[in-house]
Amino acid sequence: MDYLKINQFKCFVDTDISINQLTIMAGANGNGKSTSIQALLYFRRTIEHCGEWINGKYVLNKVNGMDVPLNGVYCLALGNSSFVLNRNASNNEIVLGLFNEKEEISVTYDVDNRDSKLYLTPKTPAKTETVNFPIFKQEFYYLNAERIGPRINQSMQFFDYPNAGWQGETTAQLLGLENGYFKVEDERRFGDTQSNYLQDQVNFWLDFIMKGVKIRVENSPNTLTAQILIENQFTISDPTLSTNLGFGISYILPILATGLTAKKGTYFIVENPEAHLHPSAQSKIGRFLAMVATAGINVIIETHSDHLINGIQIAVAEERINNEEITINFFNHEDNAIQPDVQPITITSKGELSDWPKGFFDQTQIDYAKLFNLRKKDE
Repeated sequence: MDYLKINQFKCFVDTDISINQLTIMAGANGNGKSTSIQALLYFRRTIEHCGEWINGKYVLNKVNGMDVPLNGVYCLALGNSSFVLNRNASNNEIVLGLFNEKEEISVTYDVDNRDSKLYLTPKTPAKTETVNFPIFKQEFYYLNAERIGPRINQSMQFFDYPNAGWQGETTAQLLGLENGYFKVEDERRFGDTQSNYLQDQVNFWLDFIMKGVKIRVENSPNTLTAQILIENQFTISDPTLSTNLGFGISYILPILATGLTAKKGTYFIVENPEAHLHPSAQSKIGRFLAMVATAGINVIIETHSDHLINGIQIAVAEERINNEEITINFFNHEDNAIQPDVQPITITSKGELSDWPKGFFDQTQIDYAKLFNLRKKDE
């Protein structure tokens, strides 16, 4: 188990967030889920911006004197330095890092409290001799909650490694990888399907999640554009533009494309994978992400969907993923507390939750109880 260290950053005074093979951030709005994701993204940006590129990976033995912007990369919009230093901070320093029982690395950032800046200044990191966290690999996959909606086409761009972009803006290009002949690893294939070509596998998973939906990609290198055409039960053999079929398909495609192409041993962070999806599809995308984690990708999910978690519980019960590889971090806030409380919840081998704290996806039961009492009152 790895842990994300957050010290004096935004709402956190000092906390450690569990990072498992499949990690779920859940809880009410404004309780620190996004802050924990932003801390990991900002730490990654520090590594890219201030580290060295040695033998095919990033190395952060010392900083190079460059400040790290608070806005822009990875869709970060942290404002200025006065917004990111915790209100109860004992000094003008923020610490972010990763650790486990064998290794640790952390960076301390100087925060200029006299004059708000659009950056933080990192100091030479504290680290063990060997650091092998996935965050140092070139491949790093992140999908923002605000993804690109339906478009007639998407621009083709150069990328250092195949990815869907931070908002899904290069999904069409990714789906057309190697002219449609990119092969998906056997362990990520849907069921007992035979073809392992990317577009075929995307269509198998799409049909599982949204019955009858299929896609086709057309790349146009001369115009530097790529286009996704979509077919459903009403457009059989006559695909239409994605703009004619709503947001759900466009929001799920970058998740499927990334999950099927991501390199093993890397991070795949996705915010609100349930966005614009029917509850049935939310449950099934949970099962898909469990499969991705089983295939060796470190999946981190921020979600407000109990249906998605239900899907992951089903994957455990069906023995498609080891329950010990999953951690649900429940973010909550107690009255008068100086920072959010983060409670790890595990899943048993039968797919049952180890705990069900107050506020953890209990609104359905609360609403049913209220309706029951209102009906009794009218009798």
